[in-house]
Amino acid sequence: MSIFGNEDAIEIEQPTARVVKNSLGIDLGTLNTVIAKPSGDKFDLYQIPSVVAVKKDDPSAVLAVGEEAKKMLGRTPEDIVAVRPLKKGVIENIAQAQALLIRAMEIGINEGEIVGRIVIGIPGDASEVEKNAAEEIGRKAGAETVLVVSEGLAAAIGAGLPIAEPNGTMVIDIGAGSTDLVVISLGGINDIETVRFGGDDIDQRIVELIAEKYNVAISIHDAEAAKMEIGMVHCSADFENQTYEVIGKSLETNRPKKVVIDSMLIADAAEPVINAVIDGLNIILERLPAELMMGVYKNTVAVGGSSRLKGIKERFFDESDIPITISDDPMTVVAKGTAIVAAEPLALEPEVRLKAMK
Repeated sequence: MSIFGNEDAIEIEQPTARVVKNSLGIDLGTLNTVIAKPSGDKFDLYQIPSVVAVKKDDPSAVLAVGEEAKKMLGRTPEDIVAVRPLKKGVIENIAQAQALLIRAMEIGINEGEIVGRIVIGIPGDASEVEKNAAEEIGRKAGAETVLVVSEGLAAAIGAGLPIAEPNGTMVIDIGAGSTDLVVISLGGINDIETVRFGGDDIDQRIVELIAEKYNVAISIHDAEAAKMEIGMVHCSADFENQTYEVIGKSLETNRPKKVVIDSMLIADAAEPVINAVIDGLNIILERLPAELMMGVYKNTVAVGGSSRLKGIKERFFDESDIPITISDDPMTVVAKGTAIVAAEPLALEPEVRLKAMK
């Protein structure tokens, strides 16, 4: 489970006592929070919705977290609201995010254990204030040591990309709230571009298009389910136009009404987000040194839930001539990367990276 892609690459000359067994990697996402606990050469993986239920008149009074809170979205009584503590990958409410993180830590460790170290993945363009907020909630949640790392770098580590090579690699991390495009060379970030659009924006646009086209309101959950089941993007390849049925609310009669969503509608909904990501990709390529072009051409991976949309790698190639590989585990690869860093925290230190590359 080496950061640098081979088991003999890192020899950190430190006492074994420095290795913290109860370490966790956490991808604190806008839509879902994924927890990864190192277990030998594998991971124990858990996932909970990034939702908390709070009192309407006291947003810091948390009543439920995760799956229980998600069930309340759109269904709560007047004195309770179900909210997401993160928006566009940014922590909006520290108390709510802390409750989410505590729940994640409870899931990731056995009763009575102490979390020695957690590593949290955050958007690449996070400000110092946002980084400090992530560290603060980790400490308040009870971790002895808290580290934050770019989600893009974590994804590259989790995907096993050859990040130690000087030729360069790239990750396109299409999250729920934002998209990170990260170029990595010699074990560190060479360049990064963050686009504040992601899967949530596609879901919301699906809802809007259904209302415009059919005069029917559907839930954001149904929109997300349709996207994941039959979603695609416009590209040069020919994909089957599949369908997905949902029951919504007629905006004319206020009665239930069946709506058939097709893949083309989802492609239309995804277009503004895909265009924004392509713009970010073109910005990265414009800044990319010629020395890194070969590596990026050979080793670019897309991760995140919306990377599974049919046609996305074809569309990126159409627009950039860069071949894209879709990760085998796009939903958990960031958490895996943070877990590896949690188990080997010194491996990201410059002197250790350079030693590993010799």
